[in-house]
Amino acid sequence: MIFFLRAPRRPAWSIGLLTFSLWLGTTTAPAWSLSWGRDYVPNVPLVTHEGQSVRLYDDLIKDKIFLINFIYAGCKEVCSLVTARMAQLQQTLGERVGRDIFLYSVSIDPDHDTPAVLKAHAAAFHAGPGWLFLTGSPQDIAAVRHKLGERGKGLRDHRNDAMAGNGATGEWERTSLFADLNELALVVLNMDPAFRARRNAGPGTDYAFMTPVPYANQPGHALFAKLCTSCHTIGRGDLVGPDLQGVLTRRDRGWLAQYIQSPAAMRARLDPIAQELSMRFPGVSMPILGLSSTDVEDLLGYLAIRTGASVSAPMPHHSLERSHP
Repeated sequence: MIFFLRAPRRPAWSIGLLTFSLWLGTTTAPAWSLSWGRDYVPNVPLVTHEGQSVRLYDDLIKDKIFLINFIYAGCKEVCSLVTARMAQLQQTLGERVGRDIFLYSVSIDPDHDTPAVLKAHAAAFHAGPGWLFLTGSPQDIAAVRHKLGERGKGLRDHRNDAMAGNGATGEWERTSLFADLNELALVVLNMDPAFRARRNAGPGTDYAFMTPVPYANQPGHALFAKLCTSCHTIGRGDLVGPDLQGVLTRRDRGWLAQYIQSPAAMRARLDPIAQELSMRFPGVSMPILGLSSTDVEDLLGYLAIRTGASVSAPMPHHSLERSHP
């Protein structure tokens, strides 16, 4: 089983709370938005995971609505979960991605993350049209990082948030990729003034009743929603990790607890199941979640309830997350 990771030094259950204010249902710019245009955004050359040369401002920002985040393709910790969250957002936004909205994952390890490496990474996370993985020269990547506020000094301390923007209006807003998925999608959608106007029109319009998915008062539910749903479903097929339906009957509970807490150690000692999972999902490793024994027991208890034949509750019909439990 592959679960995915916390941001270092923060409680796993609190990561989703880290987002700037989002004001919906208005015709004005989003709260806390910045205004950046051609004079601010560096128009440096970058290379996509398909080997295409592009200019950051002219080709990716100008007149487009987008979300940009920064990654290390070789990161075995939080980057995997961040990229899986982008994959979940891609599914949530559906056909808009590549048509009305564009997703950009910029490598901050250009010496390692060649277009070929990024192409394999994009395939591992099922990136479709409209989601580009980008690299460039160290100097150009440094300029992009600096301008967009990614000032981390290394793998352990780079930011794990994202910047949503509208190149036509110059509006930008920082958000958390660990926010409730509905809120994250709305941060991006709300960059479109026409979308804001439709939402302000009242009932019956696009997403007028969309609200965050409420968490049941079941230990482990919030942990599962924040850490696992980007990579796993329960009974709806594999994502970037395996479907967890029946996992408590396929795997020994003690093995699961060890794997959730110490996946790297189990791979290092050549645990056969851990190796099989690595081969089955190449390029996406189960990272270190940093969970306590109590957290692990809560997750396993929640899985036991969710995979029971008669206890699974339906998701709200108005929720964008209904396809990704």
